Amino acid sequence: MVHLPFSKNKRYLTGIDWIVHAFDHMTKRATGAGNMSQIVLELDGAAPEDELQQCLTRFINKYPVVNGQPARDYNLAPYWKIPPQGQRPPLSFSISRLSDGAGGAEVFARLAQAVNAPFKSRREHLGFHLLYAGKRSFVAMTFDHRLFDARGAEAFLGLFQEEFEGKGECSAEISLTEPAHLCRWREKFKAGQHVNRAFLRLGEKAPPRVLPIPSAPNRQRIKFKIIPFDEQQTAAIVDTAYNEAGYLLLMPYVLAVAVKVLHGIFAARDIRAGDYVISVSIDTRPPEKVGQEIFFNHLSFFLFLIQGHEAGRFPALLASIKRQMYDQVKSGLPSDIEEASTLMRIVPLPILSHLMRLHLKGQIASFCFSYVGETAYTYFRFMRNKVCNIFHMPRVPVPPGLGIFFHQSHGKLNGVLSYAEGMLSDDEVNTMVHRMESLLGV
Repeated sequence: MVHLPFSKNKRYLTGIDWIVHAFDHMTKRATGAGNMSQIVLELDGAAPEDELQQCLTRFINKYPVVNGQPARDYNLAPYWKIPPQGQRPPLSFSISRLSDGAGGAEVFARLAQAVNAPFKSRREHLGFHLLYAGKRSFVAMTFDHRLFDARGAEAFLGLFQEEFEGKGECSAEISLTEPAHLCRWREKFKAGQHVNRAFLRLGEKAPPRVLPIPSAPNRQRIKFKIIPFDEQQTAAIVDTAYNEAGYLLLMPYVLAVAVKVLHGIFAARDIRAGDYVISVSIDTRPPEKVGQEIFFNHLSFFLFLIQGHEAGRFPALLASIKRQMYDQVKSGLPSDIEEASTLMRIVPLPILSHLMRLHLKGQIASFCFSYVGETAYTYFRFMRNKVCNIFHMPRVPVPPGLGIFFHQSHGKLNGVLSYAEGMLSDDEVNTMVHRMESLLGV
C-alpha cells in the first residue's frame, strides 16, 4: 500500500471540498459570483450596529482560516492555505434600512442583493449585512460554500453567540487540520467503480428534464422565494410526513412534494423528454461533531432518478424516493461518493467541471435539493435580541440553476426556492408556492 507524504499541520481539502470548488468554478463562469450562501437571523427589535460590528470584528480576527485560499502542496493534494494571525483584511459589513411598512418581499429582495454581490478578493469568503425594517432587524452572514456548509455556518454564528455570552473559548476544539487522504487506493478505486455505475444508470436516458437557463445578462443574479411555516403548520407537516412516509422520514416526504410541484411547471411548459435527476446533499456529521467540524464541507449526496410518469402520482413518487434512499444507504453510495471523490482532486477545476457533466450530457441535475434539519444555531437570542426565525438563502449552482431547500429553526420549517433570474416567471413561482402549501396541507 502506497502512502504519500503529507504535512500534519495543513488543512487538506477532501474530495467533497473539491467538488464544491468545482460548483463554485462553474457558477462563477455562469453568473459572475460563486457558490455562495447566506444565513439570515430575523430579530425582534433593532440590533445595535456599532456593538455588532465591533464584536464581529474581534470574533472573526480569531479565525484567520476565513481569509485563506486554495493551494496545491508538493504532493499535488489541494489544501487551504491559512494566512498568519496578523494578516487580516477589513471585515465586510454593510447596513441598510427599509421603511416601517416594508413587507417580506422588500426585505428579501434587499437581502438577495447582498448574497448576489461577488466577494472582492480571493481571500474574502465572509461578509455581514444588517438590515433594519420597522420593529425587526435582520443579520445576514454571506459565506463562501468552500469555507462553510449550511450547518457549519449556523454553528459558526452559534460560536459567536457563545463567546458573546462569555461562556468560554471553544476554538481549541475546532478542527483546522485534515490529512491528505493519500492512502487506501484500492478502496478508493472500488468506491469509484460503484459511483460510476450509479452515474451510468442515471445517464441511460440523458439528458434529464431541465428548465432552460436564460442567457446573459439576466443570468447574473439568483432570485429567492422564502416559504415559511409557523410552529403549528410545521407540527402538522411533520405529523403528515410521519404518517405517509414513515417515522423520521420528513426529507423524502418534502422531496416528493418538491418534485410533484416542479413537475407541474415542466408539464405546463410541455417539457416531457427525459427523466428527473435530483442531487440531494446530506450532512454526514454526527450531531455531537458539528461544534468541532465547523469549517469546510462535511456532506455527501443521494442521487434520485424519477421517471416522468411517476412524478405526477404522489404515492408512487414517494414510494420511489423511499426505495431509492433505502437502496443507496444499504449499498453505501453516499460514503462511496465521499471516498471516490478524493481521486478527483488531482484534476484542475475547469476540467473537473466538464467531467462532472459528461454522464448527463452537459447537465448536473434537474434541480438541487437539501433538507438541513434542525438548525445548529441553538440559541434563542443573537446578542441581546430575540431570534424570531432563521432563513437560508443559498445561491444554487449553475447548472442546474434551480434548487429547493428546507431546514428547521426552533420548531419552524422554512423552505426556499433558489433560481437563476429569468428561469421562472413570477406567476410560476407563486403557483409553485401555492401548490407546495396545498400538498403540505397548510
